Amino acid sequence: MERPQSETGRRRRMEKKKERVQFLPPGRMLPVPPMVRPPAAATNEVRLAAIAVELNIRLRSADMPGAMQEHAFRFSRALLDANNLESKNPNPTHIAMSLKKEFDAMYGIAWHCIVGKSYGSFVTHSSGGFVYFSVDNLSFLLFKTEVQLRKRPPPLRKLEA
Repeated sequence: MERPQSETGRRRRMEKKKERVQFLPPGRMLPVPPMVRPPAAATNEVRLAAIAVELNIRLRSADMPGAMQEHAFRFSRALLDANNLESKNPNPTHIAMSLKKEFDAMYGIAWHCIVGKSYGSFVTHSSGGFVYFSVDNLSFLLFKTEVQLRKRPPPLRKLEA
């Protein structure tokens, strides 16, 4: 059960609270905490988002370094702009092959690219090698797989009789 409080008890608590409040003398200021810079990753994400907005790109999913994403965005936009000058209907196969070849040349072999208006997919990709985005009405899926070199068996020798 709660006990009714007297007016004098309330006043005492209020007076104690007032005693704790300290005012700074005029001319003296509180120390200002140093300005905290956002982590570099956050700065890169903001920069990448600004590039995506500028190029009319919608990022759906990514597991890729920002510089590679930016390269994919800019190259895709350039391909679409070049195709739009030639014809109104861009060829998704041509665009996919061009983007794949660009990434194979820049970042090593085993890149795969799917471009289209409507498709489903389930892919296994190397860590740090996946981006899914859309530009205008086309969706781009760019991913890298792991390459395992196979050793050739030694040539067969003819048996001498």
